[in-house]
Amino acid sequence: MVYIPSSTYRVQLSPQFTLRDLINILPYLRDLGISTIYAAPFFTARPGSEHGYDVTDPHQINPEVGTMEELQEIAEELKAHGMGWLQDIVPNHMAFHPNNAWLMDVLEKGQKSRFYTFFDVNFNHPDFKGQLMVPFLGEPLEEVVKAGQLQITFDEQGFRLNYFDNSYPISIDSYTFLLARVAEKLTASDGKTQLAEQTQKLEQLMAHDKLAPNDWLQAKQALYQAAQDQPGIKQGIADVLQGINDDKSALQKLLEQQYYILSHWQETEKRINYRRFFTVNDLICTAMEREEVFTHYHQFIKELCMRQLVQGLRVDHVDGLFDPDKYLTQLRELAGEQVYLVVEKILEGEENMPDYWPIEGNSGYDFLAWVSNLYTDAEGERKLTQVYRRLVPEAPLDYEGLVYEKKLLILENYMQGELQNLLRLLRDSELLPASSENENWHHALATLLASFPVYRIYGHTFPLAPEALEVVEKAFTIAHEKAPDLKAELEHLRTLFASGGQDSEEQRRNKLYFVMRSQQFTGPLAAKGVEDTTFYNYNRLLALNEVGNSPDVFNLDRRDFHERMQYRMQTYPHSINATATHDTKRGEGSRMRLQVLSELPEEWEKNAKAWMQLAQRHSHENGPTANDLYFILQTLLGVMPIDSQVDDTLVERVQEYLVKAFREAKANTNWSEPNEGYETATKELVQKLLQEDEEFMASFLPFFRKAAHFGWLYSLCQTLLKTTCPGVPDVYQGCELWDFSLVDPDNRRPVDYELRQQFLQEIKASQQPEQMLQQLLSSPTDARVKLYLLHQVLHLRKAQKALFDKGDYIPLQLKGKHSIQAMAFARHHEENWCIVVVPRLLTDIISENELPLGEQVWGDTSVELPAESPQEWHQLFGGQHVQAKRAIPLAEIFKSFPVALLTSTKL
Repeated sequence: MVYIPSSTYRVQLSPQFTLRDLINILPYLRDLGISTIYAAPFFTARPGSEHGYDVTDPHQINPEVGTMEELQEIAEELKAHGMGWLQDIVPNHMAFHPNNAWLMDVLEKGQKSRFYTFFDVNFNHPDFKGQLMVPFLGEPLEEVVKAGQLQITFDEQGFRLNYFDNSYPISIDSYTFLLARVAEKLTASDGKTQLAEQTQKLEQLMAHDKLAPNDWLQAKQALYQAAQDQPGIKQGIADVLQGINDDKSALQKLLEQQYYILSHWQETEKRINYRRFFTVNDLICTAMEREEVFTHYHQFIKELCMRQLVQGLRVDHVDGLFDPDKYLTQLRELAGEQVYLVVEKILEGEENMPDYWPIEGNSGYDFLAWVSNLYTDAEGERKLTQVYRRLVPEAPLDYEGLVYEKKLLILENYMQGELQNLLRLLRDSELLPASSENENWHHALATLLASFPVYRIYGHTFPLAPEALEVVEKAFTIAHEKAPDLKAELEHLRTLFASGGQDSEEQRRNKLYFVMRSQQFTGPLAAKGVEDTTFYNYNRLLALNEVGNSPDVFNLDRRDFHERMQYRMQTYPHSINATATHDTKRGEGSRMRLQVLSELPEEWEKNAKAWMQLAQRHSHENGPTANDLYFILQTLLGVMPIDSQVDDTLVERVQEYLVKAFREAKANTNWSEPNEGYETATKELVQKLLQEDEEFMASFLPFFRKAAHFGWLYSLCQTLLKTTCPGVPDVYQGCELWDFSLVDPDNRRPVDYELRQQFLQEIKASQQPEQMLQQLLSSPTDARVKLYLLHQVLHLRKAQKALFDKGDYIPLQLKGKHSIQAMAFARHHEENWCIVVVPRLLTDIISENELPLGEQVWGDTSVELPAESPQEWHQLFGGQHVQAKRAIPLAEIFKSFPVALLTSTKL
């Protein structure tokens, strides 16, 4: 039987938070009610990695994170308490780093390396002459050589090419060249015979088709030992290397003998011969579609599953793989039927995940979006659009047009090499007319890629599935609209997504390869063009600018939310329910606070206009544009702690975030060529507004306090929905209290677990529920109220696991004056029931000084119960008993707590 968590807790394992640190908080997580540890990648990664996605060796635990013994200790502790472990894995890419032994083996041995086919590299690229591009130079290679920044050295690892802190192996073919030069300088008494013996051993190895890593390493170590034993050899090597290092032409000749070519890092924007993760040069993608790569890469992962050290796997960036369908089938077979499998998958608009994948669901970005949109007031869309237009005259109001524009920006400026590679593939495969050298084909392909409305389509056979063809048709419709002058080229490209009877087997194979290959780039293009560019330009309501969400999807009504939950029960009932992840652009508490703007558009406009005028007093000619200033104001509103206390740390966090945000926007500064004047002016403005301008703060704080009040109430609603809707609730590290963090690395700051443990002990020790609830609600600043809610529901989920794993999802009707201000549903399995009721759109019925409690707020509003439901209920928050036949008044449900979970169990 497959392992299904009742809840997960995401931890970002790193040198700053190790397995030993995790061991120390296991009792706390168990007391909180967590069933499953959900760990960031813990495999050996680039030194100092804070996130673990830059893996250098997937066959061992990162020594900076911990040991197998510690993992075994944790596994035994978890098993003793009926808990489990969900492990994040990274099959799409590895670190392009000297510590990546597999990749360095390719650089050293070329085709003789057993890992030659492991990475997604085109060694036939005409610009690179069979060499792999290594794009980490700060200047063009000629300038680096001229400046003497490259040095050849020799140690027990052999000959190496060093560039500052980076060190790359010299190719095996270069050994004959170098050692022959050394031999010329030696006599018999200097060790010439011994050097000849070592050279012969190396040449014998080089005659093999494939070189075993250990054999070559031992031969190099023997050469090194001979140099230590024979001063003449040692000096001869030193002299030859010194001569090459001092002679630019000799160094250039040696560089040409390598299986790689050192390049300026910006060259990848125009040409590249390996696939990378998005536009990150130092993450090189794997060729996971090759059987030998899959098998070798997953050896340790398989061991972890077989030894039951992990009970689940989360697949990072499944859309980057050549054939996700095949990969997931293979992974299920490797991991076993009992292992819980989820994938990281971004769904766009109405897109659904393929329902045939052998998995339990995804990592929860879709749920995050649904809850967020449920708490956006539909009435505010038109008004906030007008506010944005008035306060930011240059505001980009055509969202879809902006997305297309930014995708093209990424293609033309950062992924030109990838685009050219796809075009070359079409030409080499003879899938384009013979006269296809004109620029029209370049523009047609770019237009098509930028027009895909989702990350990618799936399928590895023709005909493509109806769902995939629907996406393809939409993409071409958009492309024709964007480029009507490319009609002929686009019509030809459309023929590549199907295979007719007249196609030869080779044509059919080439077409399908292009379709699948192109989908490995539509995803990165969407991620970079939308999440990492458009989201920092389209600033109407930043709460919607979130991974998995879209600013263009403003609101989700209750009926649609219910339909999504019922569909989830039919397809992936055990998908993860996330509201904060390591990828989110802002914390879950910040997001819910900013949703309040949709309920208060007029008040927001009045205040934002005044604040922009106050801010402009501090801006000089290089200060933030109106669009960026609008972004800054929403950022300040979201990040401020509830008690509105400003310290240097907060200021620095906001400053660092805005520099990153505006570089991502690529409008007034960027990563390639930072506009330091603009960035400095932005940072100075933040410091002045938060710490020096008393008039600004006096104006800002009243509205902030109002938004913060409704924001924390909605955060409770979000938490209750996450823990009771179909799916597995996930708590991102530290988010059991309020989460006002910003995008990474801000959301990876250390978590104060001592404080959380103290709060939890106080909650557990309380003997007077009603008095405790009053205390928690009267002091929301410390967030104990959220911790209390989580503790209660997570323990209920463990006690009633079947109810939440299998229970029907039943939408409930609300009646009365304020029926629009709440949402309700029931979960039902066998004899067990629960009813969930959450308020919404509260700004119309209470002030910022009130709580949504009691009859004076809810009046005659009630929730209608299913005919077959019980009549006796128990209120989880506070412990009261409720009697009901056909309906329950919200005044009674929300008597002492602003969200409600009623349970009924027949023993």
